[in-house]
Amino acid sequence: MLLSDVENACRLDLFDLAGASQRWSNADLDRAIDKAVERYTQYYPNIAMVDMQAQPFQRTYPYPASWNSAYPVLWLERILYPLQVYGSVFASPTAGPSLSLTSGTNLGLDVYKYAVSLLTQGGETTPGPLVQVTTTSSNQAVNLASIPLGPLAQALPAVGTNTVIGRNIYRTLVGGSTLYLLATLADNTTTSYLDTASDASLANMPQPPLVNTSGIMLWPPIERAFAEYSNLYDSSTALAAGGNLGNMGAVGSHQGTTGASMSTFTLKLDNSELPKDNTLIMRVFYATRHQLDSQGSTIPEIHRDIIVLGACAYALEAYQIPTNDNFAFQDGSVRDHLDDTAIPGAWLRASQNKMTQFQRRLEEIKRQRDYASSAIAQWGQVQRYWWRI
Repeated sequence: MLLSDVENACRLDLFDLAGASQRWSNADLDRAIDKAVERYTQYYPNIAMVDMQAQPFQRTYPYPASWNSAYPVLWLERILYPLQVYGSVFASPTAGPSLSLTSGTNLGLDVYKYAVSLLTQGGETTPGPLVQVTTTSSNQAVNLASIPLGPLAQALPAVGTNTVIGRNIYRTLVGGSTLYLLATLADNTTTSYLDTASDASLANMPQPPLVNTSGIMLWPPIERAFAEYSNLYDSSTALAAGGNLGNMGAVGSHQGTTGASMSTFTLKLDNSELPKDNTLIMRVFYATRHQLDSQGSTIPEIHRDIIVLGACAYALEAYQIPTNDNFAFQDGSVRDHLDDTAIPGAWLRASQNKMTQFQRRLEEIKRQRDYASSAIAQWGQVQRYWWRI
């Protein structure tokens, strides 16, 4: 579903088909769609997650960086901390693969950089050190040898066994510095790989993780209470040495008051639960506005009609405003009578009708969402009249 699809659906529902005398321009419809998406998001937000690194003796952290800078974090949904068993992570590889050129034409002519990470049941390490090679004419393919292997299985008494189940190979684009996923080796034995992938095939691939999540997952997960925009639990004995504010997963600056320059959240931890180092990970689930533009959409296809309905309601509401200038007029001599006062009322009733339908559909979504949550919390034993509460 693209923005243009919703625009076309709105015009069909409003009987405002393409032509020279359209009532609503695309800009008008886009504004109405924007309002509908904003309202829809309040009932059914886009939920994303990110893993953040804990900081020693710190409770307060800046909001996580959103999955898309155009759709900032609205609020936090839940936080799992710690995500994995302390001391169960694997270290990143200490060396990179050895590189050599071979005949080929798929790669560009310049420097390429490579790195390798380890995969486990719980996640992935950060990449190891970068190694690089410079391609030459007709030698535009790269042989990777001595690809580092992961360590043997690591057993933690009374906890479990952590095992390396594969490795990810990352590569930059020609002359670049950003790594992209090149290949996944689904074992811990293969030590060679031939790279013939073009830059175009890598441009939309995932980038390597910023935090090490290769440890053993805690079960059941520990969901923590937290306070947003708060420094309630800050104290001189529970702050990182550098202060609270800073980029995601980093110790910030002491120059500003907590929460002064960015939104923050405070984990409700007692002193015995404070992180002692930065190896522990928290998984933060957060809400953002839904995407709906020319690139794509995060709105479920089943909810397309709700967005169209809301956009039509807001478009009708906006069009009603200029009709308020209409008036009743009677010529003094010819006695002709012109009455346009019924037009604003008709537009108002049409917009109110659409808005009522839109609100009802939003309430349906809310009931469906709450039903699903209740079913999970009560293991399916939802009271017969739960919706009346």
